[in-house]
Amino acid sequence: MSETASETKAKILESAKKEFLENGFVNASLRTIASNAGVTTGAMYRHFKDKDALFCALVDNAIEFTTQTVMMADALHHMDLDSVVSQEHFDQEKKSTNDLVNYIFENKDVFALLLTKSAGSTHEHFQEEICDLYTKNCEQTFTWMYKNNVSTKKIDRMTIHFIASTVINAFTEIITHNMSKRSAFHYIENIEEFTRYGMIHMMGIPCEHHE
Repeated sequence: MSETASETKAKILESAKKEFLENGFVNASLRTIASNAGVTTGAMYRHFKDKDALFCALVDNAIEFTTQTVMMADALHHMDLDSVVSQEHFDQEKKSTNDLVNYIFENKDVFALLLTKSAGSTHEHFQEEICDLYTKNCEQTFTWMYKNNVSTKKIDRMTIHFIASTVINAFTEIITHNMSKRSAFHYIENIEEFTRYGMIHMMGIPCEHHE
């Protein structure tokens, strides 16, 4: 019984993931990918136009999920809140954070590709691009808070960038340091609390500690 096109495509992607993880994007061999998938290079090109298209097919869903999570930091997601320091808001942040950690562990190989094997591909600057997006969203939100008297102090962009990059780097280190899921949750919770209350203090917002 012959394979369906979707089954062949899935085999090619699995073979490509293995090859990229072992050799990185630049040194990965399309011939090896095709051979290990049990197809000809011609058959592979019918599904993917080039090596970059293969890499993108493996990582694009993870990029989309990460981007959607980072977009939760924009001003639109804060305007309807009764208070940015409410337990409800903290719970919402915790849920989105936990969802991202869970997603990372469900797709560890894909994030390993993005963070350690993507040099030379379309997504070689993934970490920097996500950090820039998070910085932009945080800056937008903090500016809105200051203009609407939610906060009493304005924070400069480089400070926002430092804190945003600290958060993004914390997530990437789950992969680069091969952390266990339990350790990762504890680690991210600590980083989240550290950055949250530091930012609240710098913005001049009174807030009692929430357990």
